Amino acid sequence: MNMSSLDSYLRSLTKSELNYRDHGMTFNYDSMPKITRNGQDIYWMNSEPNHIDNIENIRIKKHSRFQSFPTHIHNWIEINYMYSGCCPQIIGDLAYTLKKGQVILIDMDTPHATEWLGEDDIMISVVINKEYLNTNFFNRMSKDNILSSFFINAINKNTRHDNYIIFQSENSRRLPIFFNELLCEFYAPSINSVDIFNSLFNLVLSELINVYEKDISKQELKFKKNSIIPILRYIEGNYLSCTLETTAAFFNMNPNYLTTLLKQNTGSSYKELVQTQRLAKASQLLRNTEQPITKIANQIGYENMSFFYKKFKEKYGCSPKEFRDTSVMYY
Repeated sequence: MNMSSLDSYLRSLTKSELNYRDHGMTFNYDSMPKITRNGQDIYWMNSEPNHIDNIENIRIKKHSRFQSFPTHIHNWIEINYMYSGCCPQIIGDLAYTLKKGQVILIDMDTPHATEWLGEDDIMISVVINKEYLNTNFFNRMSKDNILSSFFINAINKNTRHDNYIIFQSENSRRLPIFFNELLCEFYAPSINSVDIFNSLFNLVLSELINVYEKDISKQELKFKKNSIIPILRYIEGNYLSCTLETTAAFFNMNPNYLTTLLKQNTGSSYKELVQTQRLAKASQLLRNTEQPITKIANQIGYENMSFFYKKFKEKYGCSPKEFRDTSVMYY
């Protein structure tokens, strides 16, 4: 399958879509179970263990056009990619229109609804078993960057199940390429389809992380509590010189309140976050330069070498020299 045939396939009308468009038929939602949350009836979609079984606990489907889908929840993670047109959605308490090239990741048990889609509005839903993300992606990701760690924890460890992330990815060069190749592999599997599919899926997620980190000011990470992303970004950019007091002053906060806010949202203290960023910079310099370890330690703010070695080993499980020997990337 090439890009042209993929486009034709996605734009072709299914039997259900023809019935929705030409005969005014609608899906019988009354056959689905409901739960009541905050006084609102919500449809509950539950999957059997073998429901998501196409490729390593991932299923891809094209969202049906010419009908709306009322507020519902489900027990899987959903990644919606807007291939063409746009899609008005309601996620939690936010009304949002997903535009071409954008992506939304919706955590399990998060109430959301989809409005009516026109013929040019093509949304691709990737339905994922949460355990698959834990085992095959999040556990293999680098957690050096505190924003990456925050992103992972938001989806992987948060238990409120009212989370979603909207990725302003419409200007990403690589995401459409990765997604189109993923769709081609799904609809027309090759000989080594499973390996290729899983590799492409990891590329999609990696690029979403890239978009999230590079364009963090435009991201909308929604929780019941206020996002602390600007604070984390400030710490990343000023870890060598900022203190708890100066950071709190920059955001017009009381230092004690900032301490509580960081702990509640990241599980780490201010000092731990700064240390994470320092060690991340150290690992980057060890991988990509030939600078002496002592110079690297001093450059990132460590004057006590014994303390630096101790913290580095706690973080990476090896000494800085061992880390460099196994992951060197300079030429």
